[in-house]
Amino acid sequence: MTIGGAGDDDGVDKLARDLIEVHGDEAPMVARGNARTAALAGQPTLAKSWIRVLSTIRRQAGGSVKGHPGTEIQRSRT
Repeated sequence: MTIGGAGDDDGVDKLARDLIEVHGDEAPMVARGNARTAALAGQPTLAKSWIRVLSTIRRQAGGSVKGHPGTEIQRSRT
C-alpha cells in the first residue's frame, strides 16, 4: 500500500505542497506522525511513502513553496 499518487515524484511533490498549504509549519510533523503510525501498524511500504513526502517537505523548507504565498516553513536548527 502506498499513498495515492505518491509512487511518482509528481505525486509526492503535490502531496508535500498540499500538506504545507494546509498545515504550514506543522507539515513536517504531520508527515512524520503519519509515517510513524504506518510503521507501528505494520505497513512499511506506506511508512516509506510518508518518509518520502517528509523528505520533500524538508527540501522545500528553504522558503515559500512556489504558487503558494504565505506558506513558508522555517528551517529548524538541529
